[in-house]
Amino acid sequence: MPADPSAIARRCGECTACCDGWLKIRIRDHDVYPGQPCPFSSAGKCTIYHERPVDPCRNFVCGWLAPTSPLPDWMRPDKSDLIFLPASFAWRAIPVDVAVAVGKRPKAKARAWLEAFSRDMRRPLLLQSDGEWHAHGPPQFLHDMVEQISGGLDPLR
Repeated sequence: MPADPSAIARRCGECTACCDGWLKIRIRDHDVYPGQPCPFSSAGKCTIYHERPVDPCRNFVCGWLAPTSPLPDWMRPDKSDLIFLPASFAWRAIPVDVAVAVGKRPKAKARAWLEAFSRDMRRPLLLQSDGEWHAHGPPQFLHDMVEQISGGLDPLR
């Protein structure tokens, strides 16, 4: 009998989006940000994988790789141009998902899927695209996020 496809753990494969500088992180005194990928990433491999730091590397949870990920297979970050970070922080005790563009903006299909997921599941979402944050959720969430982001909130920290 064939294995249940949903039980097969996903793997990064060729995807290195988390190391390519789309997330603002710091690794061993090196800042990683758009335009500045991780200095320990070479030819699609981590050169310090077995000694990589706990934070942010070992603690990082890619929403596509998570065992309970709601994301379809085609939403792997390097295919959708989007990194999904589930329950990145809480707003009024409600988990808020964060999505970050890989490149300038995510593919339209991926953005539409994620916005529909946010709406249908009633999960607030902050989506970074074109260098700006876009909030999806209840009106008060939108209001609060506009205030917090204009005040310097960085959902990636």
